[in-house]
Amino acid sequence: MKDRRHITGLTPAMEAATEWFVRLHASPEDEAARPAFETWRAADPSHAAAYARIQRLWGASAHLPALVETGAQPDRRAILAGLAGVGGGALLLAGAGRLALGPHPFSDYRTGAGETATIDLKDGVQVTLSTASALDVERGADRHRLRLLEGEAWVQTGAGRPGPLVVAAHGGAIHVGAEAAFGLRVLKGAAGLGVASGSVDLDAGGRRRRLTAGQAADFSRRGFGAATPFDPSEFAWREGQLVFLNRPLKAVLATLDRWNGTRTWIRDEDLARQPVTLLGRTAEAGQAVERLAQAAAFTVERLGALIVVRPI
Repeated sequence: MKDRRHITGLTPAMEAATEWFVRLHASPEDEAARPAFETWRAADPSHAAAYARIQRLWGASAHLPALVETGAQPDRRAILAGLAGVGGGALLLAGAGRLALGPHPFSDYRTGAGETATIDLKDGVQVTLSTASALDVERGADRHRLRLLEGEAWVQTGAGRPGPLVVAAHGGAIHVGAEAAFGLRVLKGAAGLGVASGSVDLDAGGRRRRLTAGQAADFSRRGFGAATPFDPSEFAWREGQLVFLNRPLKAVLATLDRWNGTRTWIRDEDLARQPVTLLGRTAEAGQAVERLAQAAAFTVERLGALIVVRPI
C-alpha cells in the first residue's frame, strides 16, 4: 500500500478501500494480503464501512472477505447518502460492475460499445454514429433538426437537400444550407466540429462563425474557440480505423473504453499524461490496451469491465 496517488473526490478511507478491493480481487491467492487487510479494516470503523460500500457498488465476490456484521441491517437512506458522496474512483467501479443501458436509452438512435450505425434520413441527409453515441431526430416538412446527445457523428448532406438542416449539440447549433460533410463530437462535457467539405455556420454563445472545408473548432454554450485545421484522422473510425498520434495516454484509453465498454483507471498522473501513438482497427480495440502497455511500459490488470493501469 505504498506510494499511493490521491484520487480526486475520495476520502482517505474510500481511497484505501478501493486499493484493497483491487488488490484482493486481482490476487485472491495472495495469502499475505488477507492479514494485512484485516489489520487495516480493524483499525477504524470507517475502513470497514468504506470497503463494504465498494462491495455494494461492485457486487459481492465469493472470494473476497465478507464485511457484513452479524445482525446488522443496512439502512437504505444511509446507503443513498453515502453513494451521493462517493468520488470518481468508486463510481468507476460501480459503472464497471453492472450492466448499463447505454447512452441515452430513450434517444431515437443510439449505438452500444463497439457498434456503429448509418442512418439515412432521406432528403439527402445521412448520419453515421460512432460507438457509444446517441442522436435525436426531429423531422419537419422543410427542415430536419438533429441533436447529438453524446458521442460522435459524421453528417453528410446532398445537393438535393430541399431545406436547411440544423444539428444541435452541447449548447451550440450547426446550420447547414447546402451540400456539406462534417464530423461532430460531444464527449465528457466538451464538443468539437470539423468540416471536410462545403461550409456550415456554427452558433454558440450568441455568436455565429462560418467554418469551411478543412476547418475545425471546439465550442460550448458559452461560445467557440479559434478555428484550427481539421484532422480527418479523428474520424478514422468511419473506415474501421483508430488513429492516435502523440496523444496523452489518458485520452487514448478513454476512447478505447468507449469502444470496449470498459472503464480504465490510471494509477499515476505522469503516466496518464504520457504521449503515445497507436494505429489499429476498431475491431481489435479490445487488444489495444495490451499493445500500448508493451510500448509505454505499464501494467494492466483486468477485473471484469474495470481495467487498472499502473507504471512498471
